[in-house]
Amino acid sequence: MIAKVLSGLSAAFLVASCVSTPVPNAALQSARSAVQSTAADPNVPLYAALDLEAAKTQLAIAESAAMHHDDAAVAQPAYLASQTARLAELKASAKADDTRVAAGQVERAQIEMAARNREVANANVANEQATAKAAALKAELEALEAKRNR
Repeated sequence: MIAKVLSGLSAAFLVASCVSTPVPNAALQSARSAVQSTAADPNVPLYAALDLEAAKTQLAIAESAAMHHDDAAVAQPAYLASQTARLAELKASAKADDTRVAAGQVERAQIEMAARNREVANANVANEQATAKAAALKAELEALEAKRNR
């Protein structure tokens, strides 16, 4: 009877040891964190979606290897997922900066164009005033010549 109890307990311990929580892989956790952080960046889907998808693919490969307890096959795809995620963040940030610079250049060009249009409008007003003054002076001169000739 004791032998049956001991064999039952040893079987229970064997099953419990197989079911225990596996030790988390630091590289895989780092890759998950990097990919999640990158996916949360609003610029990444706009400017580096392909890099994000590549990082997710590498992460899926690493997670699959971890599920199959193939620790040797986890490190490289986890590293690639982390690095690709960081690359996606950097590309997206650079492209977002380029977009802001381009928008600033367009705004500057619009401001310069508005300033030039004001200068042209002011020149036209000055020209009209000078033309009106010249016409008034011409009329005055003609009036003076007409008085003198009488």
